[in-house]
Amino acid sequence: VWNIESPILRTAPVPMGLLSGMVRKQGYKVVLTGEGADEVFGGYDIFKETKIRQFWAKNPDSSFRAALLKRLYPYLNISQPQALVYLKNFFGAGLDEPNSLFFSHIPRWLTTAKTKEFFSEDINAQLSKSAVDSMSERFAPAMTNLDAFQKAQFIESRMLMPGYLLSSQGDRMLMKNSVEGRFPFLDHRVIEFANGIHPTKKMKVLNEKYLLKFAMRKHVPEKIINRFKQPYRAPDIPAFFSDDGESDVTELLGTDYIKKYGLFDDKKVSRLIEKIRRGRATSYKDNMALVGILSTQATNYLFLDKMGNRETIVEHLGGQYGH
Repeated sequence: VWNIESPILRTAPVPMGLLSGMVRKQGYKVVLTGEGADEVFGGYDIFKETKIRQFWAKNPDSSFRAALLKRLYPYLNISQPQALVYLKNFFGAGLDEPNSLFFSHIPRWLTTAKTKEFFSEDINAQLSKSAVDSMSERFAPAMTNLDAFQKAQFIESRMLMPGYLLSSQGDRMLMKNSVEGRFPFLDHRVIEFANGIHPTKKMKVLNEKYLLKFAMRKHVPEKIINRFKQPYRAPDIPAFFSDDGESDVTELLGTDYIKKYGLFDDKKVSRLIEKIRRGRATSYKDNMALVGILSTQATNYLFLDKMGNRETIVEHLGGQYGH
């Protein structure tokens, strides 16, 4: 949070910060990164989700089409019947809006939106305008003539990548260790070339980044080319609550600090913490809520309470923000 300077919903920047520290210790000051390749050449799972959901939306009652959802995550154990029920419930959200500008992201955004229940009454009262409505006003002219796959690419490239991937999880984690990142896939000539490629060449059926992998087949081992893409994940709740005890920073989730800043409902936060301690907080919503609340509290603590006194911060939180 000290380096990011804003609240976040995932702990993913932390491993990137540790990695950049290892790079710096090896004496390197500049690195090449692959950021942008997934957005430009169609590498994300959400693009696969979009293709399957578009196909499913044409015949929502088809059990065969819904079963294709099981092909999305081969690295997860989703062979049980209840797993398909979960997938259908989750990815079925917004299925009746196949032409929506944000069709691809509706299931995920609905999950994220549920975390708003933790805000205090005052904050919720100020959230009168839908974020989706605001984005529609801003981006509709540029998205209207795109197909569902291209819309998903647009959303990832314009909404997630600049403010989060290239900033919170990117440059800020690199520069905290004085490492400079270079992004060849974001060269405007690469993007202009990729924009002229038909989506079916970027993702052949459900084979992500197909054209990029085909172009690199003589330079990258076949085993790497053909392996399933693994998501980049970092521990969220387990990073702060484990069998060894709780992190020092969890004091920021206490009633006193919650009431002090007035952004969250202290009773709902307390119930979430109790749920975590009982080992029952396993959903994406719980993880996002915990990280979002904690990082917001930490942002207030660091930049309002302790601004300008970094030594006090490090001493008080046991070095949590000093590395």
